Amino acid sequence: RSIARNTTMSSTTTNPLHNANRMKLGVMAFNCSLGSTVTKDPAAWELNWPNNVALATMADAAGFEALLPVGRWRGYRGETNFNGSSYESFTWAAGIAAVTRQIAILATVHAPLVHPVTAAKQAATVDHISCGRFVMNIVCGWNKPEFDMFGVQWRGHEQRYEYAAEWIGLIQRLWTESEGFDFSGRFFSGTDLRSDPKPIQSPVPLMNAGSSPTGQAFSARHSDMNFVMLRQKSDDADRAQITHLKQMARDNGRTSQCWIHAYVVCRDTDAEARLVLKRYVRDKGDWETAAHMVEMFGMQSGTLDADVLEAFKFHFIAGHGGYPLIGTPEQIVAQIECLSALGVDGMLLSWLDYLGECRHWIDHVLPLMEQAGLRAAFRAEA
Repeated sequence: RSIARNTTMSSTTTNPLHNANRMKLGVMAFNCSLGSTVTKDPAAWELNWPNNVALATMADAAGFEALLPVGRWRGYRGETNFNGSSYESFTWAAGIAAVTRQIAILATVHAPLVHPVTAAKQAATVDHISCGRFVMNIVCGWNKPEFDMFGVQWRGHEQRYEYAAEWIGLIQRLWTESEGFDFSGRFFSGTDLRSDPKPIQSPVPLMNAGSSPTGQAFSARHSDMNFVMLRQKSDDADRAQITHLKQMARDNGRTSQCWIHAYVVCRDTDAEARLVLKRYVRDKGDWETAAHMVEMFGMQSGTLDADVLEAFKFHFIAGHGGYPLIGTPEQIVAQIECLSALGVDGMLLSWLDYLGECRHWIDHVLPLMEQAGLRAAFRAEA
């Protein structure tokens, strides 16, 4: 029934990323085992397709703006082998697009692992399935054990972004040029290149999470959504970080939304929320895997300083290094108002128990966000 209803939708569907909500909402990482929590807690996310469909349609019906899958090819070892099982993001996006109506569907693609001709066709396919709701999240590459699985060249930090710039430039030509063309670049070459059908959206929105100076420059030139990891040292520092990223985009003749990942523990009392957080992080956390993740992230991403990474072990277990939203619905909405004042445009959320806690968010947090003027009340089309 959902698929039949979706296929009758107009091809001029507006991508919800363009709406006027001050704080946009999404859900992330539920295409992977354990989601974003590196924990042995039995309430953690169980990966299966029915759960994915239930969560996606719940967020879609509530008016959330985005669903983001993680691009993951192997787990992080340790007792839990965090994210050791995952759905590939383009095929996941196609399936989720077919059972949703208004929410933006992202696919995370590692540029060095997917040829641009292939990625162009995959993206256009999902854009048609979704009636113009697709967004491509570009990852330039940092997880070397995953790259070793493919036997591809492991490039230095700077060259990864040079490669990605040529990669996305070629894709954008494939999305827009009606005639075949020859291409000879530094990293790619081909004759009579073409890709049809073209995406419904023109241009297709792009997302990138570059956080190093080189990554920030790449995002400023190419992305419509900058996925930011806030340093969380102070509000002033976070505000300056976001202001800088948006100014860089303007300097490149673009506007770019700043999104963050936030992990949520929301309960009726602050004490109860803190107790749940302690249970699944301090008592049930997979600290061995968290240490391994922090080591990899620090050596290969260039995002955070060594002293910050050590403190981030807790946040990696609680929500893969995201921003903590902990407390009662009222406390969390007050925190969201502060994030909006810093310049944050959207949040990709994760929880320990995605299905139960997303429902709780919709019932208890979302109405308060509307009352605070952070979002307009959502009315689904008949």
